[in-house]
Amino acid sequence: MNTLPINTPQNVKFEYNLASLGTRILAFAIDYFLISCYILLIYLILAKLGLFTSNDSWLIAGVFGLLSLPAFMYPFLMETIFNGQTIGKRLTKIKVVKIDGTRATIYQYFIRWVCTIVDIFLCMGAIGIGSIVLSKKAQRIGDIAADTAVISIKQNTVIQETLFAEITAEYNVTFPQVMRLSDNDVNIVKDVLKKGYERKDYNIILALSNKLVDLLEVKPQMAPEVFIDLVIKDYYYTFKNR
Repeated sequence: MNTLPINTPQNVKFEYNLASLGTRILAFAIDYFLISCYILLIYLILAKLGLFTSNDSWLIAGVFGLLSLPAFMYPFLMETIFNGQTIGKRLTKIKVVKIDGTRATIYQYFIRWVCTIVDIFLCMGAIGIGSIVLSKKAQRIGDIAADTAVISIKQNTVIQETLFAEITAEYNVTFPQVMRLSDNDVNIVKDVLKKGYERKDYNIILALSNKLVDLLEVKPQMAPEVFIDLVIKDYYYTFKNR
């Protein structure tokens, strides 16, 4: 799987897995199935109300068009409201981000949406698929125009597995200040760290590290994720026989 390399302001390298073509097609299929269901529902409701028996074609077009507008704008609205995800993207665990890995803007979501005319509805999606396959960062035309990418947010099974590794007898505690922490504190630290990795959001990890630095009153000369890992290990070792 291709990756999107990111360099954080702390000069720490972070990588996102780019969403595969198959996953993106599946997300698209889910979304447009939902859109089709919505439009069909609107049609059936209006038919039940007798709108289509009217002789006023402008009235029929206007009412049907107005009620269908949410479906038409669905990708743009959903990505804007749900931070780069539609229902299809949420179910397939992918999301739209800026090319630097941060949250995309409303303008970027809008550009992606407008470009679906070229990517998806022109040549039956061939242009979009070809662009995803050929571009280095798996970008369709809309992504290139908006400077965005689509990443996978599925949890990597190898992420920080050492956090739960058994501490050996030869282990040396780096931060004895962990005695200030409680079991609940460490459980919260683990949960927040896990959430940071699952969401591919380095800002969560950085904020957690800064909070621990203040709480323990230490000055770690290491990357935030390494520091948090050591704090958890130190705590486990310090209280392993308690």
